[in-house]
Amino acid sequence: MSKPTAAPAAMTRRDYAWHRMDTDKNLMVINSILLFEGAVDMERLISTIGLRLPNYPRFTQKVVQRRGRPHWVEDDQFNIAQHIKLEQMSQDVSREELQAHMTRIAHLPLERDRPMWHMTVLDRVNGGHAIVFRVHHCITDGLGLVHVLNHLTDDNGVHGRTPSPVGHPHRATVAHNAVCSAVARGVSWLKIAFHVARLSVLWPDAPSQFKAPMTGAKQLVWLPPLEMDRVRAMSKRMGVTLNDVWVAAVSGALRQYLGERGQRPDGRALRAAVTFNLREKANAFQLGNEFGLVAVDLPTNMDDPCVRLRQSSERMTAIKRSHQPRATMAFLSIAGCLPTALQHFALNLFTSKGSVVLTNIEGPGSRRYLAGSRMTDLICWVPQAGKLGVGLAFISYAGQIQLALFVDTDLVPDPERLMTLTYEAFEELELATRTAPSETPEQAVDGGLAGAPLAPAR
Repeated sequence: MSKPTAAPAAMTRRDYAWHRMDTDKNLMVINSILLFEGAVDMERLISTIGLRLPNYPRFTQKVVQRRGRPHWVEDDQFNIAQHIKLEQMSQDVSREELQAHMTRIAHLPLERDRPMWHMTVLDRVNGGHAIVFRVHHCITDGLGLVHVLNHLTDDNGVHGRTPSPVGHPHRATVAHNAVCSAVARGVSWLKIAFHVARLSVLWPDAPSQFKAPMTGAKQLVWLPPLEMDRVRAMSKRMGVTLNDVWVAAVSGALRQYLGERGQRPDGRALRAAVTFNLREKANAFQLGNEFGLVAVDLPTNMDDPCVRLRQSSERMTAIKRSHQPRATMAFLSIAGCLPTALQHFALNLFTSKGSVVLTNIEGPGSRRYLAGSRMTDLICWVPQAGKLGVGLAFISYAGQIQLALFVDTDLVPDPERLMTLTYEAFEELELATRTAPSETPEQAVDGGLAGAPLAPAR
């Protein structure tokens, strides 16, 4: 099958840091699942993906060391059949059975001698079929992955001409390879050093079961999707962003979960590593990683849901106005220059400051079709790095929000309970804000989230 080829390109230091971040307890793989109506047409599916995905060279390239530097190099042996596998389920599986199967797949590392992505097509899933799409974080972040999915799919069931990404996805890496690219973005070395030093001297996070030793045994869970409109109305009523609502709801769920296990939720606040998008949507085609990880004290030690929401808003606003997101992104570029052992030490130091990782992703705003099949749901899980073992993700799709939890089972042995508490925290927050005094309304804006939900969609 003919495909566009790209010249070898130096890997950015930041992407190289993600490439080296895999450990036996945490794989740096973005796991996602796409659920479709009807039976799969494998011939049409492979043909569609084979035509469209190679428009992004990273999906036909592997990482090779050249002159002591990592490079993206075209895989001469690339065969799309090695990356798309069909698994015929013995019977129509339920969500719970699919979760168990997905969890087994998520434990598998991606092959490093070929492009680092894989699709597993599962037939006979809830009367339809599913695609488990796994992409190593060194290729792209969540927003970049959504751009790829938009390119692979159509806005109707008709297989039209192969769309072209806006712009050329093979970005120029020379400028990004220099750590001083942060300076070009308005962040001085002094500010980078200040924020990195500030993170390094933070106290480790409050003791809780989320800080227990991990074994690497993972579990993926999700529940039915949520509707977006009610929480959008809530955010406007309270004059906060959709992301503030998400942070406040998660804080309430974590508080309740620890309280049910006899741990004092009114002590020190738990700290989260929150992903902060720094990429313009227009540049999503460039792939790579364009986000910072920021340390946020979650208001888990506050009982009143409205107080939690106000505190979440104040803390997230302060971070938006600071240089911390760009400084931590620059720190990852620096980490990519370090020897592997020193990089792991630095990341373990950073991740010891938090207990959970939170992310939200703006998915397609309308229904999408792949190889003629209508996509009903899109679910994505955030990987955890270093000493973090709890990850909560929020992804929007066609007027709904999907919550997804990815945990080390030594830290959260009953992840479905934590997932249920997160849904209940949204309900509690909605009820409380209905009677709370309204703040001055402002445009509900979110760094990478199209909307947010409240009650499970029926």
